[in-house]
Amino acid sequence: MNSFRGIRRLVAATSLPSSRRFAGTSSPRQRIPIFGPGSNTEPSAAPETRLGQYEIVDSCPEPDFDTGCTFCQPEFPPDLQVKSGAPLAGTAPSVGRHLLVSTGHSEWPNKTELDPASLEAKLRDLQRTGGIRRDPDFNYLVTSTDLAPPEDKDSWSIHMYPDNLYFPRVPFAKADAFMKRYLVPSRAQEAEGFEEEVEVRKAENPIIAICGHTSRDMRCGIVGPMLKAEFEQVLGAKGLLYDSTTDKGVKVAIVSHVGGHVYAGNVIIFDGRGNSIWYGLVQPKHVQGIVKQTIERKQIIRPLYRGGTILD
Repeated sequence: MNSFRGIRRLVAATSLPSSRRFAGTSSPRQRIPIFGPGSNTEPSAAPETRLGQYEIVDSCPEPDFDTGCTFCQPEFPPDLQVKSGAPLAGTAPSVGRHLLVSTGHSEWPNKTELDPASLEAKLRDLQRTGGIRRDPDFNYLVTSTDLAPPEDKDSWSIHMYPDNLYFPRVPFAKADAFMKRYLVPSRAQEAEGFEEEVEVRKAENPIIAICGHTSRDMRCGIVGPMLKAEFEQVLGAKGLLYDSTTDKGVKVAIVSHVGGHVYAGNVIIFDGRGNSIWYGLVQPKHVQGIVKQTIERKQIIRPLYRGGTILD
C-alpha cells in the first residue's frame, strides 16, 4: 500500500499563487479564496460559502452563558502584543502530514527537538547522521502535546493527519522506518509492512489542539491555558468532553509551537475525519461559538480562520 496515496487537500488561502503546489502532491494547489473579515484580498466575486463538507459562516456567535472566565481577556506584555484585527486567511502553514506526539506535559524547551527523547530530535538525527533526507517537496509538522504518553518510556504515541491514524506505541528503535514510511515519499516503499509491525487504528476522537508553548512565546503561554479551561468547561456542559471510561468525546490538548505567535490564541481542530481547521486570535469568548458552529454544526468561522486541511 502506498502510504502517500490520496493525500489531496483544499486549503483556504488568499495569498498563494495558483501555480504553487501542495506539499506532497503532484498537481497544482487548488486555491479557494476566503474573503470578508480576516482577508487581505478584495473579492472579485461572492465570498465562498463552503469548503468541502464545511459551510462557511461570517461570524462567531456571542456566548450563551458565563463559565466564570468566558469574558476574561488575556493580558499580554506591552512588547508582545497580538495582531488584533489582522487578516488571518492564508496564515496557516501548508504541510503534507501533521504529527501530534503525546508527552504528558507542556513544559517543553524553547525548541522541542532540544529534548533528546523527543521524536523531533530523533528525526533530526536521522537526517544528520542516519542518511535519511527530507523530500524537498513534502513538508511535515511535528507537534508535542500534553496528552498522555505510552507507559513504555522507550516509545512515542502519535496521532497522524490527514490520514487520521493513531499509533499508541511507536518504539524509538523504529523511528527510521516510521520516517521513511510516512515522512519521506521517495523512500516509503523501503518501510512497506510497517503497519503490520506496530499497532495502528483510526483516530476517531476529535482533538482541539491549543498552542500553549510558554518557553517559545509568552503570548501562547498566557492565552493557551485560559482557552483549554474554557473548552473543557463548555464541552463538559454539553456532554461532549472526552471520557476515558468510554473512549468517547472531544479531547482538548495544550500543544507546542505551531507557527503564528502574533495570532495567539492559536487553535487547531482535528475533527476525527482527517480535516483540520486552524483558528487564530481566539479568546475565551469565542469558545462557545467554536464548539457550537465547528464541533457540532461543521461550520468554519470566517473571521477566525487561518487555513487548514479539508479532504476532497
